Amino acid sequence: MSDLWNFYALRVDNEPASIFVDLGIAKDAPLASFPNMAYLRVRMNNPRPDGLSSQEEFDTLVEIEDRVAQQIKLSDQSIYVGRNTSSGNRDFYFYTRDHSIEDTLREIMANWPDYAFQTGERVDEDWSTYWQFLYPSPADFQRMGNRDVVNQLLDHDDQIDIPRKIDHFAVFVTPDGRDAFARHLTLEGYAISETTDAGDDTFKIAFDKVDRPDQIDDVTIDLLNNARQNGGEYDGWGCTIVN
Repeated sequence: MSDLWNFYALRVDNEPASIFVDLGIAKDAPLASFPNMAYLRVRMNNPRPDGLSSQEEFDTLVEIEDRVAQQIKLSDQSIYVGRNTSSGNRDFYFYTRDHSIEDTLREIMANWPDYAFQTGERVDEDWSTYWQFLYPSPADFQRMGNRDVVNQLLDHDDQIDIPRKIDHFAVFVTPDGRDAFARHLTLEGYAISETTDAGDDTFKIAFDKVDRPDQIDDVTIDLLNNARQNGGEYDGWGCTIVN
């Protein structure tokens, strides 16, 4: 388990969900010495109407997670990689070489007899649950980055619902890809402020448009998708603080 964790919102089985995942372990995954995926599903007693966790149950769920994570770490036979909260359940996921992990999880849950739960284990040498379910998509990563920038603005008392010029950046491996992206920008009302050829097969473009930071997700997901369609990558945004 690494120290680099983050969370993001999504929909699972068309229901609101929240995933908290170890991003740092991605550089090493899959680990051949931990070939099995195990899970612990805890049925929440007081979920919100949308199936996510409530403030009323927050402390207990944190206690369960802390106990599970601590016990798993001490055993050195399993790795806790993430959790999903949705549909009234909190699901914890592990990769393991310990065939008695389900017994360990049941022993832990004996401390909370009022909670229904279930456990399971299966072979997953490719870590498909981690990569295909827990790990964020490019769009999820973009939303996470947007959240970080918006939180920085809020830390400076920014009025994030006030429109202002927002600067954007993208980078491409060919000038043709950048030019195709630039045509999309023009159609969408962006002003192109600069193009740069770095001389190492890197072709950059800077552009801007008036938007609201609190509505930035839809804006950036469109830019992300179009940049990738043209062989490039959207490289983020910034703006001045408006108090």
